[in-house]
Amino acid sequence: MESKVSPDPPQNPPDAAALSGTKLQIVEAALQTLKTKGFAGASARAIAGEGDFNQALIFYHFGSVRNALLAVLNLIGERRMEEYGPAFERATTTHELVALARTIYQDDLQRGYITVLGEMVSGGVTDPSLGAEVAACIEPWIKMVERKIQQLLAGTFLQTLAPPRDLAFALVALYFGVDMLSHLQRDSARVESLLDLATQLSALAQAALPTQQKEAS
Repeated sequence: MESKVSPDPPQNPPDAAALSGTKLQIVEAALQTLKTKGFAGASARAIAGEGDFNQALIFYHFGSVRNALLAVLNLIGERRMEEYGPAFERATTTHELVALARTIYQDDLQRGYITVLGEMVSGGVTDPSLGAEVAACIEPWIKMVERKIQQLLAGTFLQTLAPPRDLAFALVALYFGVDMLSHLQRDSARVESLLDLATQLSALAQAALPTQQKEAS
């Protein structure tokens, strides 16, 4: 099959910020392939067929199918950070954070990002080095949540009970775990119920925050 895209200089690292032109087309095709064929079916041939380009371009620009698939996670992470990072940083109440979590979940579900993450995690289970790289793609979210927890718990007795880093890890792990379980069950009803419960409990959580945080809400 003849390539319908012009070649760019090769760049192996799956850096989302550097994606454009041919590289972006490859990663978009890899994303769609993960959604429809899963990790096991995301071969160079399948990705090239999805994007209608020569499969040799994958190795030219990324060095391996593995790097192209990791670039998918970086692309998703960058898009989510651009779309929701500012709102997350502006949030000053637990209610706002829960509402944002619901929006992100629904968006992830609609775009198929939950499916993609689940497939990449499944691949990382049997490949420790890949698993470590998948975990590294999630790390920016853990750090962002950690900063928010530090902000919200500053000056309260809660900050002495558990390190913000541990709480951030637990919350992100819970979110991704719930995401993937809902994907496996093909049922989002329980997630919606859990988000409803979190909304109800957010008022109780807010009551434990410092006075200045309550006034900001």
